[in-house]
This record gives sequence, structure tokens and C-alpha cells, in this order.
Amino acid sequence: MVFLDDFEQSIPLDCRRFLLAFSGGLDSGVLLKLFAQLREKYQENRPHFASTQSSAIALRATHIHHGLSPNADAWAAHCERICRQMGIPLIIERVQPEGSQGIEGNARMARYQAIKRHLRENEILVTAHHLNDQTETFLLALKRGSGLSGLGAMQKQSRLFDMPICRPLLNYTRRQLEGFARHEGLDWVEDESNQDNRYERNFLRNQILPRLRDRWPHIDQTVQRSAQHCFEQQQLLNELLQPIYRHHSDCEGRFVLHDFGEYSAAKQTALLRLWLIENQCVLLSTLQLRQFIQDVVYSGPDAVPQFQIEQKIIRRFRQTLYITPKLANLQAIQIPIGLQSDIQLPDNLGHLYIERFVDRIDFKWKTHSVSLPQTRLPVQICFGYHGKVKTAQNRPSEEIKKIWQALNVPPWERSRIPLIFYGDEFKSAVGFIRVWEGK
Repeated sequence: MVFLDDFEQSIPLDCRRFLLAFSGGLDSGVLLKLFAQLREKYQENRPHFASTQSSAIALRATHIHHGLSPNADAWAAHCERICRQMGIPLIIERVQPEGSQGIEGNARMARYQAIKRHLRENEILVTAHHLNDQTETFLLALKRGSGLSGLGAMQKQSRLFDMPICRPLLNYTRRQLEGFARHEGLDWVEDESNQDNRYERNFLRNQILPRLRDRWPHIDQTVQRSAQHCFEQQQLLNELLQPIYRHHSDCEGRFVLHDFGEYSAAKQTALLRLWLIENQCVLLSTLQLRQFIQDVVYSGPDAVPQFQIEQKIIRRFRQTLYITPKLANLQAIQIPIGLQSDIQLPDNLGHLYIERFVDRIDFKWKTHSVSLPQTRLPVQICFGYHGKVKTAQNRPSEEIKKIWQALNVPPWERSRIPLIFYGDEFKSAVGFIRVWEGK
């Protein structure tokens, strides 16, 4: 049986704002009930604090409507009813799982992306993963050939998709949660897909693990210990690698490859895994990492290779790796500037701010700026330029490609820098190039 005092010890109460993932099933129903009881306990035991933001427990719940089941609408209605009874605000988010990770993987990705949009500052995501889930996760990682990181499975507190996440039920079995639910008279929904053994997790849950538990009744606890050992070993490895990792990584998320070829293959893959984790990338298999090192890290010195991971692309320019999202082609875009003082640039490039004076026009973009003479010609923003440019009186005109190279601007960024044109005449790449106006 789950007891409230034990549950409380698993909650990081230094933070008192929680967003609960609520599917409407048994596990999340127990989680919701325990949090509601904990909130009442704090209000009863600390009535003089209950109304203050610093000590009161703030609860919200979210239900992700995947639309994969004909019963999805009924599940959402069930969640609304339960949350209304407990006085817990509920967010229902409809998603359409898409991608190449299969139904389970796509649904999981869509679910956490939706949750991330609603998670507030200083709020912790709480999920109802329990001990049986931990065993399944460990065995699936083992089946995939995962290393220490994958076999470390789930932790009570960690970060997932750059969100703080807490799993306070991780020490309790499914049977214990069911006992608590029946004792409290809870209602819950059953997902019919849980009986479909075509899904790997269901196959383990329904076919394999019952037999293992019959033979070894404490296998869930021993798997939990093994997972914890793997996690601790991975943490130790990361700690030992930190000095050399910091030598290669920088605060802007880049990875510098100087001296990288002197390391063993094991150290190379370990360093790159750290870098991918830090930048919230899906972890690659050992085979994929080796392919990445061959195709990207060790490609020719003048090559600009790239490697796609989900919605992110790893690129190399000279001796540095960069991670970017998928980038739109902006070279056909032209944005006229009238009397605006603020232009929203495409593809998440931010704003271009314009300030006019009697004799000049100032353009500011991110940390870059340029001052150009006042003009009566139409002014417009373009992206991408090919041809020769004269940047100083004492220098001949040069191909703009060579100027970009001298400025160490990666090729994919060159067509994303706002260019200022007076009429048809190129005047400046804001913060990088100013065209010389004399002969």
C-alpha cells in the first residue's frame, strides 16, 4: 500500500508548483489522488501558510488527446470529471503524432512536445511511472543494445526534453498502486491498446514479465538496482570526462574538433554523446555515431557535411560542429521597408529594428548594427547575395564568398543574415559587411 508520508518523501518540495501528466488510467489516477491529499495535508497542518504562494502546493494537470483510440473523447471527459471533483485545473491538448519512430515513439514525442508548451517557469512535470515501468524500460534498452545511459532507465528526478521531471511512484509496483486505488474508491479508464502485443512494451508486460516474476518474485527490485548502478557509472564517466569535454564545447553549443583525432574511438563516442545530450538531441546508436564520425568529423577539410537527427541537423564548418534546426530557403524573400521601426524577420531570425535620423538610418539585428546614409530610394531586406563587393577604399572588389570565409561565417548562415538594399544596390549585411560607396 502507498502511504502519503512515503510519497511525500519522493516529492521535491523545495518546488511547490507541479504539472501532472494525467492519462485517466490507474497509475496517473493514483498520482492525482496522492497530490490532492498532499495539498490538503499542507493546508490542514499549515493553515497560516496555505494561502501564500511560497508554501502552498500549486497543482495543475494536463491530458494529451492523441486521437488514436475511438475512446479518446471518453477518456478526456473522464479526466475532466475527476479533475473537477478534486479541484485541479486541467489542460486538454489534442495532438497528431507524426514522424518515423513508429506509433509509440511518435505519440511519446508529440505528448512531451505538447506538455513542454504548457509547463510554466518554476513548475515541475510529474509522471506516474512505477517500478514495473522501470523494468520494462530497462529490458527495452537492453534489447536495443543500449549502453550505460540507456540502461540507467528512469530516475526519480531528471530532465527530459529540457524539462524538469519527477517520478515519485518509481519505487511502487503496479499491484501496490491498484491496492491504493481500490482502497480510495478511484475510477480509472483502461486503454484497449495495452492488450495489443504487437507493441514491444505490451509484449514484455503481458507475455514475458509475468513468467519472470513467477520464477523470480523480486526481479523488479533487482532490475531497479541494476539500473541505478548503470546510472551511477554513467554519471561517474561523465564527471571524469568533464574537463576534456569543456575543452571542446563552448557556451553557444558548438563542438570544436581540435585534437579530437588523437582520442580512442571509445572516448570520441563518449564525448559526442555528452554533447548531443547537452543539446537535447536524440541519442544515436553506436553504429550511427561511428557513421557520423566517419561522414562528418573526418570528411575533407573543405567539405561542409551535415547529419540529420530528427528535426535537428549537425553541420561542420572547418574544425567545428554546429547544431541547427531545419532551415528554410530565404533567398527569394524580399521585405520592403517603409516607415516601420520594427521588422519581423522570417524563419525565427528575430527582429530588425530601424531608427531614422536626418542624415542616416540605423539598423539593429540581434547584437549587430550598421549605420547607413539617409536615402530617398526604396529600402528593402533581402537574403543571399552573389557577386563581388568592395568593402574598403584601398581594397579591390572581392567575391562575397571570400569575404564570408574571412569573417568565419558558416555557409548555411550566410543566406540568413539580413541584407540592406537601396533600390537595387547592395549596401550592407547587417553587422558583417558594409559596401564601400566610393570608386
